Amino acid sequence: MDDGLLRRLRAEQARALLDDADPHHAVMLACDLLVAGVDGDAVVALAAESARTLPAHDASRRLAAVIAELGLPEPALPTAVALVAADTCERILDGSIPAEVGTHRLYVVGYEGSRLDDLLPAVAALARHLEDDLGGRADDDLRTRLAALARTILNRLARDPA
Repeated sequence: MDDGLLRRLRAEQARALLDDADPHHAVMLACDLLVAGVDGDAVVALAAESARTLPAHDASRRLAAVIAELGLPEPALPTAVALVAADTCERILDGSIPAEVGTHRLYVVGYEGSRLDDLLPAVAALARHLEDDLGGRADDDLRTRLAALARTILNRLARDPA
């Protein structure tokens, strides 16, 4: 399995640890694992699911079976937070998730033990602005500020990866 696929797998594993796996990402990940030659029973079962109709709880359960099948250890909570925060920031910057979703997903920085918890006030301020001032619809200014925060988080994680 290549490093990019392993990183995606670890990020989704971390997301499931903190909340629930994203059904679409989990199913697509399983499909990509199959293409890469990782074809265990749990991988096949997850890849066979519908990315649109699989409930998040079931995606987490199926992903846990894939993780167990591959023998990956569970990440420590601070590591899980860093993985989810980095994945969320990358998705914000590449536009694969809307700013409205990304803003709320960045609340992950506030988890206990997070080395990014000092950024929680900035996340909360963006979320308040989004909901209270913009009625839940991001404008260009919010997108710009969110992208800057995402770059700050990624730079911090790159500088202090442990």
